[in-house]
Amino acid sequence: MATQLVQDDLTLTRRSGQSVSFSCGGTDQCGGYAVVWYQKKDTETFRAILYITSNGRTQKPFNHPQQDDFSADRNQNNCSLTIENVKKDHSASYYCSCDKSGSHSEK
Repeated sequence: MATQLVQDDLTLTRRSGQSVSFSCGGTDQCGGYAVVWYQKKDTETFRAILYITSNGRTQKPFNHPQQDDFSADRNQNNCSLTIENVKKDHSASYYCSCDKSGSHSEK
């Protein structure tokens, strides 16, 4: 059965310069696997931004052009993606997923 993570808001509205956080619940179901955050703009495919390991370590190996604008936090059941200084170019929907491929595992 597929892991079902819970996201209340995929898109939030903020003014330029403000901060915003997207939450992802149920990450305890990911076990020792990393949570990957993706950006989806209307006219583009999903782009991986970063991943955060089960012990809370954030890695940015995906060469996303805005990767330095994002940070992530993770505890036992939840994960969040934060943009500290929102820019117009951040307009998108944001999704989380367990990386069950194991390529970003702490196991």
